[in-house]
Amino acid sequence: MGQMTIKDVARRAGVSFQTVSLVLNHPEKVARTTRETIEAAMRDLEFVPSLAARSLRKKPSRSIACVFAVGARPDDAAGLMQETDEGLLLQAFATVTDQHGYTLIHRRWCRDAPDGLSRITGLVSEARVDGMVVFAECRDDPLIAMLQAKRFPFVVFGLDAPGAHFAARAERDAVYEAVRYLARTGSRSICFLKGAQDGRRSPTVAERFRGYRDALAEAGLPLRDDLVVPCGWTSEDGYRATLSLLDRPDRPDAIVAADDRVAFGVLKALHDRGVHVPGAIRVVGFDNCVQSAFTIPSLTSIEGPTLEMVRFAFATLVEVIEGTRTPDDLAQKLFPTRLVVRESTEAGTRPQL
Repeated sequence: MGQMTIKDVARRAGVSFQTVSLVLNHPEKVARTTRETIEAAMRDLEFVPSLAARSLRKKPSRSIACVFAVGARPDDAAGLMQETDEGLLLQAFATVTDQHGYTLIHRRWCRDAPDGLSRITGLVSEARVDGMVVFAECRDDPLIAMLQAKRFPFVVFGLDAPGAHFAARAERDAVYEAVRYLARTGSRSICFLKGAQDGRRSPTVAERFRGYRDALAEAGLPLRDDLVVPCGWTSEDGYRATLSLLDRPDRPDAIVAADDRVAFGVLKALHDRGVHVPGAIRVVGFDNCVQSAFTIPSLTSIEGPTLEMVRFAFATLVEVIEGTRTPDDLAQKLFPTRLVVRESTEAGTRPQL
């Protein structure tokens, strides 16, 4: 079902759409009984005044909100790491919105807080923003469900959410290409530090695991449970997980980390134990942070087209806000990644245990 318009409200109330517009812009000019009938129709339809309606008053907000879902303790180590990621994404969105004359609003909502979602709902019910970019970790995020129910313009970023506009990385293909590269250049015991989501099922982690599994199968390598290691998203997590791996009699000869920060911890643990990279164990990160080129050895990493994704998400959102794209005409795109090969995997170096 598409976003409700003043014409839908007019049909429900049995009045002209011009009368509905008058209620929105100059309610004092409409008879009380007629106004109450129209307001009741708006409530029944969960009608939210759109940018088009506000433009009739010549007061569009020209603002969007970037809303991040966070865990129960955003001030812990994982939360600080998440804030770093948010900062990079917000910089990209700020650049694009500024170029198009939009104001960017940043909000976070805690999934485990009783009033977490209600604070975000206010942005919608009071029409303080024209649309939202939602950074969700799961497809059943209640914020997504709320925005769909209210037919409010939004785009999901970083997650392929069925039934919604989205811009996301091709997570499965990203890890598939990395593991395929490792296998083709000599690795035979490839560990996957898959990341963890506070006990929640993560579509991103599931897609990455699928790529890992498919690449192993293609290379004729066994899928070993002991080489699929849950791991948090900090350098300390990567450090601890790697030390545990090194205590095993059958060490891996390659490690694919959940992201670059985890990989930094991997490299530190290997250095502390005197394990040569890439000669004994090869390491791949994810996200291609700027620092990845300056580690010792420099880190091979998977790079995603963040700015292209931001531009796609923003353009889609503006189309929905301005009515040139209906909510049912879904814009959904998985963006390809690329493997940036550096010293930590040095092709041609034969792994040595």
